[in-house]
Amino acid sequence: MKQLKKFKGASLHISNTPFRKTIKRGTKIKTKLDLTKDPNVRKRLKWIQHYEKHQNARLTCRYFGISPTTFYKWKNRYKKYGLEGLKDRNKRPHRVRQPQIEPELELLIITVREKFPTWSKEKISVFIEKYLDIKVSPSTIYRVLKRNNLIERTRKLTWNFKKRKQVGKKNRTRRGLRADKPGTVLIDVKYLYWCGKTFYQFTAIDKFTRIGFAKIYSTKSSRSGKRFFQELEKFLPFKIEKVQTDNGSEFIGELEDYLKERGIEHYFSYPRSPKTNAHVERFIQTVEKELWMIEGTEPTVDEMNRKLFRYLSFYNFVRPHQGLGYKTPVEKFEEYIKKLQGVHHVLNENNVLKL
Repeated sequence: MKQLKKFKGASLHISNTPFRKTIKRGTKIKTKLDLTKDPNVRKRLKWIQHYEKHQNARLTCRYFGISPTTFYKWKNRYKKYGLEGLKDRNKRPHRVRQPQIEPELELLIITVREKFPTWSKEKISVFIEKYLDIKVSPSTIYRVLKRNNLIERTRKLTWNFKKRKQVGKKNRTRRGLRADKPGTVLIDVKYLYWCGKTFYQFTAIDKFTRIGFAKIYSTKSSRSGKRFFQELEKFLPFKIEKVQTDNGSEFIGELEDYLKERGIEHYFSYPRSPKTNAHVERFIQTVEKELWMIEGTEPTVDEMNRKLFRYLSFYNFVRPHQGLGYKTPVEKFEEYIKKLQGVHHVLNENNVLKL
């Protein structure tokens, strides 16, 4: 350690030593290996190696099926430039045709584009011909726009508009909300069918205690979402602090306005990300398998809700939950209250879970 301390803060400088020569040699070897990865370079190198072995150009040409002109071209390049000479060169002409358009017309096209940045080349062409009596082809307009970087600028303008439109609109969560106490609720909607009729099961679950609640409605609207949430507030024995939903229209509008009035944070999951709402998705699946698949659906909303409320009582008070160590959701909530005696800020005015 003492020997290392004296080098602390000193700059490392490699002088012209054998070590530096070794580094240069290693760099050359690496460049050579990179070149040999090119299939065309490898193919031409085989021609040269065959020629060097047999010292017969005609034999090499017959063996590989190439013309003498081609062989001597690459042989001379290899002799002059080495392995680097076997690479394909840029085939672009040294002199290319320059655009033949008057500066005044180019300025006119740029002016129209800047005035109407979302217009296509065809629309600009028609506009100039109709109102200025100048005929310009759409391809010419495209070349002018591309040369002046006005195509990418318009794409960026569109992208920024979409981004600006989304900023501040929704609170999104990619990994789902964390819950270290009651009050974080996940909500989703399940479609149910009976003889061609569609019903909508609004479903909610508290992420911490796993207390579940659901109710059937005949419409999937934001008004139904608001009514469901008001029923949920009466049902739960604690205050709701955060809500997470997907991006359905039933969770915007009246429901979102109501959540803002109540001071409740509303988070949206990203599209095509059901894992962020995994707890409520699993609760919906449990209700489907343990209730609707066994007992079946009913023709009216009232009959279905009676069935559903009986099951919710069983789910919250009786059914053991593997994720809770085989406790019931109500036992989990009671356990939390006992650990934090005197902490009443989580309790709702109900103080009791009722159906």
